[in-house]
Parts: sequence; structure tokens; C-alpha cells
Amino acid sequence: MKTGKRILVSFVVVLVVLIAVVAVLINVFGDRALKVGIERGAEHALKVGVRLNDATLSIFGGKLNLNGLQVDNPQGYQNPQLMTLGNAFVAADPRSLLSDTVQIERIQLDNVSLTIEQKGLSNNLQEILNNLPKSDAPAAPSDKPGKKLHIRELQINGVEVNAKLLPVPGRADTVKLRVAPITLTDIGSDEEIDVAELTGVILVAIAQGVMEQGKDLLPLDMINNLGDGLLGVSQDILQQGTDLGKGVLEGVEDVGRGATEAIRGLFQRREE
Repeated sequence: MKTGKRILVSFVVVLVVLIAVVAVLINVFGDRALKVGIERGAEHALKVGVRLNDATLSIFGGKLNLNGLQVDNPQGYQNPQLMTLGNAFVAADPRSLLSDTVQIERIQLDNVSLTIEQKGLSNNLQEILNNLPKSDAPAAPSDKPGKKLHIRELQINGVEVNAKLLPVPGRADTVKLRVAPITLTDIGSDEEIDVAELTGVILVAIAQGVMEQGKDLLPLDMINNLGDGLLGVSQDILQQGTDLGKGVLEGVEDVGRGATEAIRGLFQRREE
């Protein structure tokens, strides 16, 4: 009987030690692996450098905190970064973290700073939009597909934009504006998405917000260029922000009719 108790006690002690070791490994290597995964996923989507200062994951609580995300500009622009993100909070169903599709209750992005810089007939945000998956592009083969995501709610708050314009006599060379809070829901329910595609959804939502808030402040050519950039984006990515996109298109119609009518056609064809 005593031998049985000793075996049971020993088993419990070993189990506790294993749990402690696993918890330490998750804290040490899980955060690091997650940080690298987010950076690589974003870089794959945007085709520019992406750096994340810190990622903290509570795998048992399903909570993730990100701090200090920086998205580089394409080559040839004065400002080193296109966008910075202060912090992000993610709440997921812990039971889904090890499954093929992660169920995310909420993603909240706070303190986004975006610098749009004109260069000739283009701008840096348009170039990044051009890097996103195209509607007619074949799916890239992958031996190790990443986890899929289903997001119930995505909030983007505190988006501040500095638009650096080409020098024109009598016109300010910098326009500042603040984008109204953005909320998207039920992302990835119809078409599953991964981290790279989620990055595209976020950037498209911000670009659409810039078009809406800046339609009376930004030059017509910049609005049209952003519209042209959105035209080539995969319909799956555009569909995730359909409701937001419709409002943007209606608001920008008078200042960029050619581009916005074409984008509206994309949404309508998708819904039919």
C-alpha cells in the first residue's frame, strides 16, 4: 500500500514538474516564435520589412499582447517607416490555439501612425497596396500551410495620418488627419484567412478610412492612386471590409469617380 502511495506521489511530482517546464518553454520560446511568425507573415503580405518589439502570449488564457510594430517603406522614400502600431490586444478561444483554425473573439489595434509620402505619380501606401495578393493571382503552393483565423471583431483605433505632398506654391506640403475608429466583424467566416491575409485586410481597411476622411483634404491624384491600388487587391481581402468599403466609395464618388466606380463594381460582382 505504501509503495502504491509512493508511486502515486512520485507520478504527481513528475507531472507538476513537467507542467512547470512546459509553461517555462512556452513563455521563453513561444513568445519568440510568435514574434517571428507575425513578422514573417506581415512581410510576406506587404513585401517590405516588418519588426515587432515584443509579443506576449498567455496560451492558457488565450490572450496576446503586441507592442511596437513597425512597417518599413518601400525603397526610394524619405521616411523609413510607412506605419507604426503602438499596441495590439488579441483575445482567442484557448481551446482553438492548437487546432487548424484559431477562433479569435476580438483584435484591438491602438495608436496607429501612418505616413503617406508622394513620389512622382505614386505614393508609398499605393505601392504597398500593389504588393497585396491580386484577384487574378493563383494561390501560392505551400507544403506547410499556416493556421487559419476566424475573427469575430476587429477594432482599429487612433489612426493618425501624415500625408507628405509634392511641393506646390501656395499649398501646405503636409496634411494631418485622424481616421475615425474602424470596426470589422466576422472576418474569415466565408473565406478562411491566415496572418498574411489578415495583414492585408487591416491595411485595406486603413486605406479605405484614409480615402473617406481625406476626400476633402488630400489631392485628387492621391485619392485616385489609392483607389487604383485597391482595384488590384484580392476580392477575398476586399470582401472582409465590404460594409466599410461601400461607405468610402459613396463619400469619395465626386472626387475620384473613375476609381471609385470601378471599386464599387468589384463589391457588387462579389455579392451577386
